[in-house]
Amino acid sequence: MKLNGIFKDNMVFQRDTDIRVFGETKKTASKVVRCSLTDKSGAVVAKGETRQISNEGSFLVELPPLPKGGPYTLSVKATREKEEILENVYIGEVWIAGGQSNMEYPLIRSEFASMIVPRCPETNIHFYNIPAFGNYNEEQARAEEESRWDVINKDTCGNMSAVAFYFAKKVLEVLKDSEEDLHIGIIGCYLGGTNIACWQSIDSLMRTKEGKAYITEFDRQASRFSEEEYLEMKKEYDAENDAHMVRLNRLLKKNPYITYGDAEKEIGSGAWPPPCGYLSDRRPGALFDTMVLRIVPYSVKGVIFYQGETDAEDHADEYAAVFTTLIEEWRDMFCNWDMPFIFCQLPMYTTRDRKFMGYDDLKWPKLRAQQHKVERTVPNTYMAVLADCGEFNNIHPCDKKTPGERLAHLALRFVYGQENLPAVAPYVVDVRRGDGVEITFEGDFSHLNFHPKFTVDESPFEIEDERGQFHPASASVDFDGKTVLINCSEVDVAYGVRYAFFSYGMANLITDTGLAAAPFSATLDNTIGEFY
Repeated sequence: MKLNGIFKDNMVFQRDTDIRVFGETKKTASKVVRCSLTDKSGAVVAKGETRQISNEGSFLVELPPLPKGGPYTLSVKATREKEEILENVYIGEVWIAGGQSNMEYPLIRSEFASMIVPRCPETNIHFYNIPAFGNYNEEQARAEEESRWDVINKDTCGNMSAVAFYFAKKVLEVLKDSEEDLHIGIIGCYLGGTNIACWQSIDSLMRTKEGKAYITEFDRQASRFSEEEYLEMKKEYDAENDAHMVRLNRLLKKNPYITYGDAEKEIGSGAWPPPCGYLSDRRPGALFDTMVLRIVPYSVKGVIFYQGETDAEDHADEYAAVFTTLIEEWRDMFCNWDMPFIFCQLPMYTTRDRKFMGYDDLKWPKLRAQQHKVERTVPNTYMAVLADCGEFNNIHPCDKKTPGERLAHLALRFVYGQENLPAVAPYVVDVRRGDGVEITFEGDFSHLNFHPKFTVDESPFEIEDERGQFHPASASVDFDGKTVLINCSEVDVAYGVRYAFFSYGMANLITDTGLAAAPFSATLDNTIGEFY
């Protein structure tokens, strides 16, 4: 018998829902798999068994829901096979942390890590990282065997996702008074440089024309090379990447806290992009098969997600439809059909070349608009606005506390019922013509502010004229604290308005509660019209 790789000492099960234990065993007519959870005294707190073993040998045992608690011992025994015993098992809250490199970004290389990591106390945060491979093989099987749940402290926190660390830390801080000794488990499910199509099945992608576009684009690129040509290019790429890792490891020995951006300034960015072929780790559906399905149907509370940078280049206008099918598929796979999905809106970013050429193709603001569309149209999804975040010419901003805590505030507000916690960023409820244009916002705040003050030339607000041209507009906050008044002498009649609709710039409409307003673009009519 072999348990799935996620079942290890120090693990956390989701409370108040079925506890699912699964793995593989040899199928025989008399085979029974039995599980039990026992407390420190040896008393059984839950047990279950199954004779339902698939032709491939897969089994699933469900234990009844339990409230928070632990530590427990998990025992799993199949007929005539060695018993598996796992120690220090807790019942608490379990979240998947998914996405690409900005979710993958480790705490030890994030902002202020040299002060945070050495002082990290023993926590109730448990962290499991799914081995990242695009093709399931002996190497991944070995990595899965060696994977573990870490209890987070100063010795283990450095390699944890920084965003997930700050998320879990904030959730526990806020809940500690009412939820004493609550443990939280974070499952890392991410890989840098991946687009949204990597994280769902081909069947899911085929449900929409936008998903099919991802497959068509990949097929067009991959078909240019034979398998032999791809493997040769992959060999060269891996060699170049290995050489870069040698340089990076040498640098990390000198300064383990160096940020991604500072490291790139010293040794370059390394090999990128990887070659495109049908065996690519980043092909459509690959990581859904090798990472997401590896832990299905583990019971989880919800998902935090930070992804979209790769999609902004070629699929900015198609993202919402494909992200929606991903959410639906993950909810289905984890048997949690209204599972909370809390995600980061992309922060500000542009390259040095584009900035100094004065060129903005608007791909990033278009993708942010697609993310906003998902929040508005898909139930039980929540978006952490990061318009006031980001770094010039650095796609990996080192501030991971802000996104982590904004994700946590949304979870605390909408999942854990912390009604008084400010979590909802300013959102537009009305756009109308007045003496100029008036925009009314709602959200968790009493008063909007501009930080800092700006000139018209650098205004994040623009008004659209009858020819479809946008012009910078002056802006001020009305006396009610929730209405922004914008004016532009160059436009007689406004046909549209947008805020911070650029790849990189000053998005400084901030609330008295520290939340940033989301970028938006809207047509102007008697009603608010349509966002895009």
